[in-house]
Amino acid sequence: MEDYLIELPNKTSFNIDVTDSALYNYDFNSYSLQSLQEYASLSVVEKMKKSIYSNISKVALIDKLIQQGETKYVADVSDYAKEKLDSGEWVLGIRKKTGETYAVIKDSLTGRNKSFLTLNKEVVKDLGTLPELSAIQGQLASISEQIEQLNHLVQRVEQGQYNDRYAGFFSARQLTIEALSSNDEAIKKELLISAVKVNNDTIGKLMLSLHQDALEFIDIKTKRKDAKRIENILQNSMGYLNSTVQLNLVAYTALGEEQSLMATLGNYNSFIEQVLLQSTNDERSVAWLIDNAYEGNNGRFVELTKNVTSKIYNLMEESKTKRMVGESHERIENKEM
Repeated sequence: MEDYLIELPNKTSFNIDVTDSALYNYDFNSYSLQSLQEYASLSVVEKMKKSIYSNISKVALIDKLIQQGETKYVADVSDYAKEKLDSGEWVLGIRKKTGETYAVIKDSLTGRNKSFLTLNKEVVKDLGTLPELSAIQGQLASISEQIEQLNHLVQRVEQGQYNDRYAGFFSARQLTIEALSSNDEAIKKELLISAVKVNNDTIGKLMLSLHQDALEFIDIKTKRKDAKRIENILQNSMGYLNSTVQLNLVAYTALGEEQSLMATLGNYNSFIEQVLLQSTNDERSVAWLIDNAYEGNNGRFVELTKNVTSKIYNLMEESKTKRMVGESHERIENKEM
């Protein structure tokens, strides 16, 4: 993703509604985390705006952009631009292309850039990886949607002996909600880090139990009645694993940590490929066996699982390429200095 533009709207509706009961879903079926992902995505945009405007005021940035633009014939260009931006007809944005980062004014109706200005190195340095993180939010949303579709397929039957592992999801979800609703940046960061720690502990326990249960599930010596019980546990654990991984994506997005987010996806992807999609001696994977245990799924679990791993792989490859290109540009700049 070498060329992208991120809009920085005047007003971002970022206040999370902590009175929304949908945030605290306890129906023990499928837990949608879409709203939390959207809040986290908006928080990245807010961080970008704060970072830019801490180096150059919004007014000064607009003035510089207008001087470079195509509206010099307007008598009071600053007021004219402000009116357009306030109405939403124009929007400020950040564009990255071939290693350069620009501030732009974009016409919302035509999609054309009215003006652009190369940001100085200090501003770009302060922005860090926030533009890249914001640019991949669409792909993250697609991956999360696929994970949620997987959750709709699994059969949830609560198992008492696994409650401590499943409870980690609810604990981390509450920490994430409280973090996103906090107005204090230090408290927000502390709560998000706590959520990540709980998430990773939960993910580790669930992955280990899933691996052990999967081995027993595919063992030909396992009795049919026991296989049915184990499959229920597998599906249940998989649902909570998916949701907990999604929470980590939300937390790392809100923290602005792109590489940590990629590490979460890499860990999850490797687990799916090595445990769920790995074929056994009879060339049937755990995912295939889950898919065919009940009538009506029509191969959707295998299909969706493969779609998730494919999308994660593509996103990680893009991130790797982008990082290599960025390091190349940095070496060139250092040589020129």
